[in-house]
Amino acid sequence: MANPATKLSSLSVKILSLPIEITTNDKSFLREFCNLTSALVSPANGETPAVRFGVIQKRKYKHLEKDGRKLCPIYKDYLLYRILLEQIIMSYYGQMSDNLILHAAAVVKDGRTILLPGRANSGKTTLTLGLINYGYRHLTDDVGVIHHKSIEAVPYQRPIFAWTWSHLLRKEVSKAFRIYRFRGDDIVWSKWQYIVPQDGAVMPRDSRWKVDWIIFPRYVHKGKTVLKPVGTAQAIVSLMQRCWNYQLFPDGGLRICAELVRRARKCYTLETGDLDRACELIEDLQGQGC
Repeated sequence: MANPATKLSSLSVKILSLPIEITTNDKSFLREFCNLTSALVSPANGETPAVRFGVIQKRKYKHLEKDGRKLCPIYKDYLLYRILLEQIIMSYYGQMSDNLILHAAAVVKDGRTILLPGRANSGKTTLTLGLINYGYRHLTDDVGVIHHKSIEAVPYQRPIFAWTWSHLLRKEVSKAFRIYRFRGDDIVWSKWQYIVPQDGAVMPRDSRWKVDWIIFPRYVHKGKTVLKPVGTAQAIVSLMQRCWNYQLFPDGGLRICAELVRRARKCYTLETGDLDRACELIEDLQGQGC
């Protein structure tokens, strides 16, 4: 545990186009943060931070601060990393209008990109991990980033958060990821793992990907797995409902959502009862090119 009197250290990085500074008295936290976000952060190159965070070690917990204001005490580091990343993207919502941010996953294979917009617990992360096992590359599992001019997906490869210690990736696939496992103190937070892309699984941060298919997933416990086409108007409305920073755009992001749908080959809803079957249906789309 760091001594509260330890000298402060600072880290200046960019996530997307947002320059941030993190100041802490716990150097081990900075090292671990860099390891966990290696696919996400880039050097700030001297840019003035748009937002400053503090992670201050006390005797039994860490205080998370934002622009000098205390947010909350955090007793477990594995929660700290997730909360800090959530605070960083929330800062982006209110300041940066060069990307539309959607509640969505995104994967790519053979240059063809699938956007998976959905609400919480719709199975985005599980489907992302399943598709990685089928040879897809991970752009994001939760924060979908669409460039406002090119209308293309931008990688946002934060650690993939999973609520279990199960081996979710096939052995030959997991070599491209580093797995961090944590044990909580209660039933709800009992077992966590962070799945962090490494080396060949890391996408170029400045890359952009045309969205070929938009698929709205919905998890159906023990239900059938069904892929159904969805109309243009419904797809646009559903995308608009998944926007997180729509208030920064004059039309509420309508132009970007409409253009995404227009350029896509087709839009679908996917009810997922069986993960392998869902992945097979998506593979069929790729094979048919439809």
